[in-house]
Amino acid sequence: EMRDSFPLLSFLLRVSPLHALAYSTTPPPAGGIASSFEGWASSAGIVAPKIRIDDADELRNVIVTADVEEGEVLCVVPRTRCLDLASLAVDPTKAGASPCERLAPTRLWASLDWHERLSVWLLAEARRGRASEICGYIDYLPSPASFEDGLLDWTDAELAELRYPPLAAAVREQRDSIRRLLEALRAGGGADAGSVTLEELSWAQQLVLSRAFASDINKGERGATSGAMGSRAPLPPPPPPKSGFQKAWERSELSTVVATRMPKLPSLDDIKGAIGGEPVNDPSFAMALMPMLDSFNHKSGAVNGCSFDPEANAFVLTAGAPLRRGEEAYISYGDKGNDALLQLFGFVEASNPHDSFLAVGLPEHVAAVARDSFRGGGGEAEVTRRVGLIESLGLGPSLASAELTARGAPQGTWHALRLLLGSVEEVSGDLARLRGAVSLETEARCWAALRSYCKAARAAMGGARKADLAEARSTACQPRRALALQLRAEKKRLLSELEAALVAVESRSRKAGKPLSTVAMP
Repeated sequence: EMRDSFPLLSFLLRVSPLHALAYSTTPPPAGGIASSFEGWASSAGIVAPKIRIDDADELRNVIVTADVEEGEVLCVVPRTRCLDLASLAVDPTKAGASPCERLAPTRLWASLDWHERLSVWLLAEARRGRASEICGYIDYLPSPASFEDGLLDWTDAELAELRYPPLAAAVREQRDSIRRLLEALRAGGGADAGSVTLEELSWAQQLVLSRAFASDINKGERGATSGAMGSRAPLPPPPPPKSGFQKAWERSELSTVVATRMPKLPSLDDIKGAIGGEPVNDPSFAMALMPMLDSFNHKSGAVNGCSFDPEANAFVLTAGAPLRRGEEAYISYGDKGNDALLQLFGFVEASNPHDSFLAVGLPEHVAAVARDSFRGGGGEAEVTRRVGLIESLGLGPSLASAELTARGAPQGTWHALRLLLGSVEEVSGDLARLRGAVSLETEARCWAALRSYCKAARAAMGGARKADLAEARSTACQPRRALALQLRAEKKRLLSELEAALVAVESRSRKAGKPLSTVAMP
């Protein structure tokens, strides 16, 4: 692998005006940016007869202009009007070659991940101005000023207001990753790479990570769920750091948050040694920027579906349910939690069914509970022994990287909890049995430990959920503060619902005289 490890999380950012970009020197047309884009789209062969883009309130959305029946085509976008990495692989004249040699020669292009390739390609097209075949799309894309409240521009004090260390750490890592990509371009780029600014690259990366879709969706089949379009992005959050519970919440720097499962940026040494390297062509590189399709707003559970039509060489969006004139049409960006939605798109979805909570400090919290349980029978030594068993079974990450939902915890997390809190007899026998419930007493200890963790985590996030929401809705609340409060409120809601689920399952189990559920995630 030719890349340095860093946790690339989705991000939002604010950058200064990009004087090198075509749109920055062009005043908005009289009919508005959306109207100009729709004119370009029509001339570019994009077909969308029953929808229009509404940007009257500075929040662009797609409105249905006439009744649409289920199965009816909403939009057809020619692949030739997309920046589609997969198209480079299937075209024998382009396979393996960089589409923007003056910025990223093929030897450098080969070492970049999908989001880096799309960012550089978009930047190259923006620099071409009116000569670009997607100039109308580039004019329509959000300007840097649109991201002025994005997380990447938040101060450390503002990030601390999230009360959610993994997200704050990810933002700091993202800032560094953009700078490393800029260094990579300057070290191994083409003739124009030396003039690339941090502001330009930040703009391009922000747009790619917030707008790119998978482009190999159900080729030849219509009606694919739109969630498949975003199934590969954004990336999952990193695991929480291995530090004490309260310390983990109070630390301003979480440099230990490094996830090897994340995409990796090439080091300068890698780039210098990449001459003659083969391009990476795997399914994760089938990503694209798709004009018009990326104008739709997100809603979890949206049923409008996208597919690729090989005969038309176009992406087709089909209505998954009837739509009525005047209503907004949505797509799903995928099963994304609020971490991803805030980082990439700048909003928090209330009661998001896909939200999760990275359980910072859970191993330390449960170990403290276990020590209290074993005070009369070995205490610290017994906990140390059990932690060793957890590690020997490869279950360490199931505690350190546990992602809780309102429905429960992963099965591996319950297995680890039983190893820490089970009876001496249970932990001395067949450890595989502890993948499932073995006794009501042990399950009750596990439920209680997770409930107490939820309470501690909610307390660490400060204040009551209703107070957070009330302040966030106040007209006096600044946008960044409101976003932080909304995220905190949703995390507290999740933890409260999980607590309630744990109380309910214990009550039912005690009535039945046996454990009825482990409250595991589906």
